[in-house]
Amino acid sequence: MKIKAIKINPSLVLFFNLLIPTLFMFMAAYPLNYILMVFASLVLVIGGKLKRTLILIFIYGLLWGGNVLFSTVFSIGSLAIFCVLMMQFMPCVMMATILFRDYTTAELLSALERLPLPRNLVVAVIITLRYVPTFKREFGYIKESMRLRGIAFTWKKPIESFRYFIVPQLFRCTVLAEEVTSAGLVKGIDANIRRSSYYEQRFKKSDGLLVILLIIGIVWAGLWKI
Repeated sequence: MKIKAIKINPSLVLFFNLLIPTLFMFMAAYPLNYILMVFASLVLVIGGKLKRTLILIFIYGLLWGGNVLFSTVFSIGSLAIFCVLMMQFMPCVMMATILFRDYTTAELLSALERLPLPRNLVVAVIITLRYVPTFKREFGYIKESMRLRGIAFTWKKPIESFRYFIVPQLFRCTVLAEEVTSAGLVKGIDANIRRSSYYEQRFKKSDGLLVILLIIGIVWAGLWKI
């Protein structure tokens, strides 16, 4: 029997993505990192993103192996620390993929408008989240253009190679900023009244259950060494 995917409230996903890095500032990395990885994996799995979950867990496993290898076998402390930092960053990446890939601008705007947040902040967050996929798409266009012109990226000349990527992207940023602003104004994104939306994002029982599970995990991690 196929299990129906459960879509988490976008504002809750955004809250998780802000909360996770904050926890590492006040709590020990272990076992908090493992708990957050399990939680982020659970959110992706119940959202029907099993393949993406397995890929990100595999990357996490590589980082864990790299940490063990560089800290015990080769004794390269800098690389071991880098692997640890990336391991702590992985739960944020998993939650961020949900915002970037699984929600439309209208869904995000509908969810954030229900929160007591300044209008300017909501607009800024929406534009930022939507610009990342656009930046990635433009980067692909530049890469394809380089390939057609016979220009290959090489680590032997990193500065010159990056120049072919960065300079066109900076020019495109100006044009894209104007396009995104114009599209938002046409859709009434700067209106002072709360807009109606086809996507009414409400908190469900599944959202509340996830919050409870995260709180239990955080408390358990905090009491781990007591």
